[in-house]
This record gives sequence, C-alpha cells and structure tokens, in this order.
Amino acid sequence: MTHTHTSKCRLGTSVLLAALALPQVVQAQSDEALLQRIDALEQRLIELETTTVLSDPETSVKRIEVFIDANGIEHDTQVPGSQRVVTYQRQRVFRRQTINEKIEEALADAESRNVQLGVDAAIVMQNVQQNRGQTQGADGSTYQLASTDLYFTAGLAQYTMFFADIVGLSGTPQGDGTDGELAQTNGYGARLTQQNDLSLREAWLMTQLWDQQLSLTIGRVDLTNYFDNNAAANDETSQFLSDSLVNNPALGLAENGAGMALVYDPKGAFSARLGYQQSTDAATNLSDSLYQLVEIVYRANPLRMGEGNYRLWYRQDNTIGGGLSAHGLSFDQKLSAGITAFTRYGNNEVEGNSENDIHYSAGVQFANGLGFNPEDAWGIGYSGSDLADKSNERLVEGYYNLRIAEKLQLSFHLAYLTEKAAAAEAVSYLVPGTRLQASF
Repeated sequence: MTHTHTSKCRLGTSVLLAALALPQVVQAQSDEALLQRIDALEQRLIELETTTVLSDPETSVKRIEVFIDANGIEHDTQVPGSQRVVTYQRQRVFRRQTINEKIEEALADAESRNVQLGVDAAIVMQNVQQNRGQTQGADGSTYQLASTDLYFTAGLAQYTMFFADIVGLSGTPQGDGTDGELAQTNGYGARLTQQNDLSLREAWLMTQLWDQQLSLTIGRVDLTNYFDNNAAANDETSQFLSDSLVNNPALGLAENGAGMALVYDPKGAFSARLGYQQSTDAATNLSDSLYQLVEIVYRANPLRMGEGNYRLWYRQDNTIGGGLSAHGLSFDQKLSAGITAFTRYGNNEVEGNSENDIHYSAGVQFANGLGFNPEDAWGIGYSGSDLADKSNERLVEGYYNLRIAEKLQLSFHLAYLTEKAAAAEAVSYLVPGTRLQASF
C-alpha cells in the first residue's frame, strides 16, 4: 500500500509540473510566431518604401450629405427641423504609386509630346487587257505607280495634336490619259495629277473637348477621312484598289483643301459629323469654293451578329456656282467574327441636267482566320454608276491581301470594268494587278 501510494504521488507531481510548464511552451511558441510576423511586416514595409513613391497632391471631389437646420447651420447628423442636402467637397490627397507606374507615365507623357514619323509606301503594278469594244490605246499596256506618305505627328497638349502628311507619287495613270475611266481602277492613280508629284496632302490641328466626346480638326484636311467611312471598303492600301470601292463617287471631292471637321461622339449608338473645306485651288476665296458635309452615324448589333455602322450623309457644293447637292449612305455590317458585308448608295445633282447621277456598290470582306494565314484578308465588290448623260459603268473587283510580315503585305487584284457611253458601243477591260505595301 505504501509503494502504490508513493507511485500515485509521483504521477500526480509529474502531471502538475507538466500543467505548469504548458503555458510557458505555448507562450514561447506564441512569441516566436509574433516575431516571425513582425519580421514579415518589416520586410513588406522595406519593399513598400523602396518600390513606391508619394505622388504629387491630386484634387479629388467627394460627394457628401449634410443636414441644414432652419438657421442655415450644417450638421453631420439629422436634427429636428433640418433638411438633407447633397453637396460636393474638394480635397487634396496624396496617392502612393509604384516606381514602375511613375516611369510608364513619364514615358507616355514624353512620347505624346515628341514628334513622331511614320511611313506608308506602296508599289502598284497593273496590266490592261481589253476584251470588248473598239480597241483603245491602253489595250495590252502595263502601268506602275509608286506612292510614299510621310506622316508627322506631335502632341502639343492634353488631347491636342498636330498632324501632317507629305505624299510623293510617281508613275503614269491607267489609260495614258486616253481613257480616264481606267484611272478609277487604282485609288492611288485617282489622285495623281502629274508624274513625280510631291505635295502636302494634309496638315491640321486636332483637339478633343467635353470628356473627349467632341473632336475638332482644322487646317488642310481630307474630309473622306471623316465622312462616308466603311469598315470593309475604305482603304486603298489594304482593301479594294478601285476608287469607286474606296469612296462614293457622289461625294465629288476632287482634292483636299483648307477646312474643318467637327465630330460629336458620346460613345453611344449615335454620333454626328460636320465639315467644310475649300474644294478647288483655283478659287480666289473660300466662299467661291465652299464644300460642306454633314453625316449621322448609327451603331447597332442586330440579332447579335456583330457590330454594324449605318451612315447617312448630305453635301452641298457651290464651286460650280449652282449650289449643287448630293446625298448618300454607307453601311457595313458584320455577319460573323470574320465576315463583313457592305453597301453604298449616292445621288448627286448635275449642272444643266434635270436628272441626277446614281452610284451604288456592295460586297463582302473575309478576315480573322478565313484566309490561308490568320492575318490575311480578301474580298469581292461590285460598283455601278448610271449617269445623267445616259452613260453607265460597271466594275467588279476581287483581292487577296497576303500578310507577309507585321509591316509588309502583298495584295493580288483582279478587276473587270465595263463602260458604255450614250449611243456608243460598250467597252470592257480586264485589269489584273499587284500591290506591295509597307507601313512603319
């Protein structure tokens, strides 16, 4: 009995000592975890101080609610007889930014203020084969045209930039001047006035106002950059080459000039554009060559097929002296991610004629993986003109744009043009061609 009692006493003493030591062990473990936590916080503080900077003070506007009693005294909480009033309070705050953010902002600001140079060069070669009508001088001829655009851009202030485009053209227009309609099969040649021509095509100042909803461009402008746009048929450098598939002939804008373009785009379904320019360099003042355009644009996604743009425009031109007008439309609608359909229509008055010129076109573009390579694009388009003098023109063009590299592309074109003058035999041409275009 004595031995058993002694064992029980020793066991109880051991349990008691263990119980007394347990808080010390737990406390030691807790202290170690706390020290590790402190070390981690110190490390994060060091990283924060070395990778972030305190920005310049910024002004922020805070919406607050106050309560004003009958005596005009403001209160933070409602008191008897007070009214709730919403007001706004300005405050100056500092914001911590990472050094990378500050560097990116500085580089972006410097880039926006520097003068940048861009080059867009193209070489177009076409052959003319007449297969119908009385033989013309262009039959069997080959034509080459080289074009180079030098673009200069400079950021002058926030949302304000300067742009200039110097273009050099060299080559002979299709038809050698004996058949002017053949020149319409090359959008570059349509603006060639003489061989080895160097001119200032555009030079303007653009600024954006009202949270970038209103854009004002003034200087020497090309209004076709703002009006009668089309996602699938609007660029002779990468899409159709024929001029009648680049812009609506009813626009009647032969050359660039001093003017202005105003674009209101609230980033919604509707936007509006207004512009004017001098339409001929032979005029002695702007009033004698005032070309005016207005356009309404509607964006939609019918049946969730994809984005569509529906444009209606009207123009007035007093260059001839009769105040001649025209109106037209330009639609483009995505049918799927890689297929876009387009159509145009134009109706313009003709001096000394009670009837008008009618122009129309339609076609489809395939892109986004629907070619041999993912970035290739191809399309087919048709255009027609029924003129007031009873003559008419029909054109079909197909192209395939092969993307060789990021900044280099090679296009293959095939156009078929038929023209028929009043009381004359129709004449048709087959015009194959290539276009090598580089942009950097």
